[in-house]
Amino acid sequence: MQFPTLIPATFIKRNNRFIAGVQLETGRLASAFVPTTGRLTGALRPGCRVLLEPADDPNRKTAYTLVLTELEQGDLCSVNAIMANRLFYEAVINGHLSAFEYEQVEKEVTLGRSRLDFRLTQGDQVCWVEVKSVTYVRDGVGLFPDAPTGRGRRYLVELAKLVASGDQASAVFIAQRGDAARFAPY
Repeated sequence: MQFPTLIPATFIKRNNRFIAGVQLETGRLASAFVPTTGRLTGALRPGCRVLLEPADDPNRKTAYTLVLTELEQGDLCSVNAIMANRLFYEAVINGHLSAFEYEQVEKEVTLGRSRLDFRLTQGDQVCWVEVKSVTYVRDGVGLFPDAPTGRGRRYLVELAKLVASGDQASAVFIAQRGDAARFAPY
């Protein structure tokens, strides 16, 4: 996984769920898109160093996307939930996950009123995968979700229905920070 050139800044505050106020190293204030719906507890705090990706679209509301935050101990945390999907995809197509060795990998597949992250197929065998980004860690344990979510429950119910119909299904939790030694539901 390669990042584009990132711009350092200081996080000021989260204006709403998807917009953060930041201060660039030049001193200029700017807005950045926050690409996750989670609370980012422990990963995003006023005054922390952040790394931003400049937006490609000059007509976009924010000139930057928040990509990484510096944790209190100095490690970095990816706050881009989509990054977990990209990491999973790369690992699967490069054969790095023996549990997911499938010929065909489809992303963002619509199923009923849901859109599941992946549909993997090998002949008649189908495995549906929902990938979740873990950004909250307490005492070395990555916890997900970092806030109550009805939407997350809906995806698990969809996966259970698919298993009952004969398909395989998995929920994959990817720690987006290095201090998570284990995982547990929160």
